Amino acid sequence: MTKLHLPVTVFTGARGPRDLCTVEDLIEFLEEWPPARRGPLREEVRRLCLAVYAGEATAEDARKAFVVFARLMNVLEPTFDTVPGYDIPKRRETASS
Repeated sequence: MTKLHLPVTVFTGARGPRDLCTVEDLIEFLEEWPPARRGPLREEVRRLCLAVYAGEATAEDARKAFVVFARLMNVLEPTFDTVPGYDIPKRRETASS
């Protein structure tokens, strides 16, 4: 098992809140995602999770991508505490010339 540094909590209606603590948990959640709602974002996150096993990505890369996916799909637990600088992407500075 590839453990995440911090778990991700998702809310899936009747099942209630669910803590995802490993890359395997992320993949399982993505595999359970309803086929009618699957799209390119879900597939990209799933591929990134699988890339952890090939050494092409880190568990934290997969976690961060999953947090974005969960937020956009509105399944991130409302009480999920983001860690500033960890879960919130840094704003890119634009060079002014």
